[in-house]
Amino acid sequence: MASPDPRRERLLLCGWLAAAFALSAVTDLRALGLAALAAAVAFRRGLPRALGRVARLVLPVTLTMSALSWAFLRLGAPVAPPLEPFLALAARTLLLAFLAFSVLARVNLLRALAPWPAATRLVVIALAQIHALRLLATESADGLRSRLPRRPGPLDVVRNASGITAALLVLAVRNAREVSDAMRSRGF
Repeated sequence: MASPDPRRERLLLCGWLAAAFALSAVTDLRALGLAALAAAVAFRRGLPRALGRVARLVLPVTLTMSALSWAFLRLGAPVAPPLEPFLALAARTLLLAFLAFSVLARVNLLRALAPWPAATRLVVIALAQIHALRLLATESADGLRSRLPRRPGPLDVVRNASGITAALLVLAVRNAREVSDAMRSRGF
């Protein structure tokens, strides 16, 4: 099987960036619905997987944040704020996440960005940070499970979140400093 054409991957990547930029300004729910339908048709191969990832990773956070924002504004205002802006924000976030998952499933970023060494370095640094932080989060969750005689619930996770967050921030700063020093020593 022949490997995908890097030019096609670059074009898809550029299209995704342009679409993300354009969609970030759309506030009309009908326009967002049409864009979602167009995205579903364009990326119909792999649609269930991308929708599953959006539903699992993005939907709960998006709905929670939109609901909390609406509730916070409702507490401070004599009348309830309109729901449309919050629905548009949630729809836009879900659409952008779907596009990101769909495009990144089809593009090898390192191969697509090979002509641009600075962009390649940025992707490598970002991937290394993601890996390190994911590893710390996984190890912290395993540690929390090992300290409790039962499966940790949401309250246990919240109680231990500050320690994990502090460790994540310290690790991120240390990694950024190490990467910066390494790049500076190589003349970048």
